[in-house]
Amino acid sequence: MIFAIDIGNTNIKLGIFDKNQLIENNAFDSYSEFENYIIKKFNKNDSICISSVVPKLTKKMESNHLLSKNLFLVKHTNCKLKLNIDFPESVGTDRLCNISAATKIYKSPMIIIDFGTANTYNVIDENNAFIGGIIAPGIKTSSQCLADKGAQLNKTPFIFPEKIIGTSTETNIQSGIMYGALAQTEGIIEKIKKETNIKNYSIILTGGFGKIISKKLTFKHIYDQNLTLRGVLNIYNNNL
Repeated sequence: MIFAIDIGNTNIKLGIFDKNQLIENNAFDSYSEFENYIIKKFNKNDSICISSVVPKLTKKMESNHLLSKNLFLVKHTNCKLKLNIDFPESVGTDRLCNISAATKIYKSPMIIIDFGTANTYNVIDENNAFIGGIIAPGIKTSSQCLADKGAQLNKTPFIFPEKIIGTSTETNIQSGIMYGALAQTEGIIEKIKKETNIKNYSIILTGGFGKIISKKLTFKHIYDQNLTLRGVLNIYNNNL
């Protein structure tokens, strides 16, 4: 078995693959919960491949004597992607994994949007090269910031209210966050198209909040829930 792991700022995602077939996936809110689970599942013939944007947790994985023996870390130096940007070493490995999976599965040019702690937009040209992108605050991040800064602004469920004009404080906040994220997404896509003078982008969505945004997005698009995990596996396979 191959354990593909995506260590993010919000949670840790685990995909267990039998060759290239995803047979199990889970998400964990804490490292201890994740570690206890994987230790029960792991045996000495299994391999582990990791994308991590949390260095502290990466070190914990590397220091675990059971898990570290067959461990592969995704890096910009081993992702085998065309990174036509200023500082390839600064790109989050989750973005590299999204690009790796998407360019293998879908048609370029494309815009890959991951709705997580941050909303990341990755622009891929017709030659499968990553030419740059955008990072914006994620839906949950925006909501937490609003609640933290406003004493009377309690956290609200992440759903689209029926109308954009809210009639209560809760629906006002929901409208601002959810319709704001939708407008941001559609606006940025339009601006990318205009700046690159390319109209026929494949639009690929992933991330937990991508499923919510997908239902309202007016552009033709694909939602791929396990894109990042498939990218972790793909980069690992490309290095065998």
